[in-house]
Amino acid sequence: MNKWMKFFLLYAGGTLIGMSQLKIAPVINPLSQYLHTSLTQMSLLTSVFTISGIFIAIPGGALVTKIGAKKLLLVIIGLLAVGNFLGTIAGSFSLLLLTRIIEGVSFSTIVMTAVVLISYWFKDSPHSGMAIGIFTTFPASASLISMNLFLPLSERFGHFASWYLIGGLSIIIWILYLLFLDAPKEETTVIEEGGGSPFKVVLKNKTVWILGVLQGCMAFVLYAYIALYPVLFSDYYHLSQATANFYSGLFGLFGIPFGVVAGFLLDRVKKSGIVILVAFTTMTLACLAAPFLGGIGGLIILQVFFLSAAAMLASSSITILVPRAAGKEHLIGYSMSLVNLFYYTAIVIGAPIISKIIENFSWIAGLLVLTSIAVLGVGGSIIYLSTTKESLKNRRK
Repeated sequence: MNKWMKFFLLYAGGTLIGMSQLKIAPVINPLSQYLHTSLTQMSLLTSVFTISGIFIAIPGGALVTKIGAKKLLLVIIGLLAVGNFLGTIAGSFSLLLLTRIIEGVSFSTIVMTAVVLISYWFKDSPHSGMAIGIFTTFPASASLISMNLFLPLSERFGHFASWYLIGGLSIIIWILYLLFLDAPKEETTVIEEGGGSPFKVVLKNKTVWILGVLQGCMAFVLYAYIALYPVLFSDYYHLSQATANFYSGLFGLFGIPFGVVAGFLLDRVKKSGIVILVAFTTMTLACLAAPFLGGIGGLIILQVFFLSAAAMLASSSITILVPRAAGKEHLIGYSMSLVNLFYYTAIVIGAPIISKIIENFSWIAGLLVLTSIAVLGVGGSIIYLSTTKESLKNRRK
């Protein structure tokens, strides 16, 4: 099968995993009433999906190398199907929470597995960066589908209609993966390099650490805004709830093209750090503007656009650069696992920290803290640009 056909099969699976992550939000109110739980408890059904990523990030890097990317991909899609079908018969909040943890394993490992596969399929192609950049847009695509499909689906076919849909599609995707995807062979022994195991080698790679910190800064800002945007628009800017929801929905839409832009640029520019620096600088300016927009619709949309574009450009660029920083094929999974540890940790802690600051101090204080995180990303980008450009260039030879 053509490598682009394999890629789009992989993208479809990633989008399906993203849809599984996001299926709670569109139906949270009716589902909360059905399960007789509070909205606070219901929010756990989303957060627990991501929390598992913190614990799986590091062992996931070893698994993708040891058992092979294709086998791991089949396992995580299988778990996605199992988690969704079990969710339809859970019957209680606690059991449904358990099924969400099972589903969350797939989200925790899909990016590192996909990067390994794409790097293998496109290793002799000048479009590897473009492919990874496109893949990183799967959460935004999933968001667009989920927010428009799942509520009417549940109203017509029941609260768990999306669970049945995702479970059934997971089985189809699993069969297609089994038949059509290939992957680099798994490592049968621990590879000793430089006097240590592969993960020890990665831990000594300063470039991977810098990329991890940068990805953490991006995720902290991005997911804090995802969680806070509807409340920011309604409580701070005093917009109607309908307008607040509409503006919040634009956030995912605006970001999609910039995953492709990141791939296009990094396949062509010599100094890849400039792309990341531009992304974090734009993010900083967008964050800095947020407290001072005064509820003006046009300015709010511009802020949403530039923040979404900057976050996607930064996230996609970092993901594209990890295989280059790893240097060798068998180190890609381990390198992605370290970067993902920063990513998932930032997702989990970002929104609660900023919410607490807003609650105890003010909206302006919380938004300025987010600006400071973006500034940290600018500083990290400068360090990356000044210290790693030659080493990455050499590793790609």
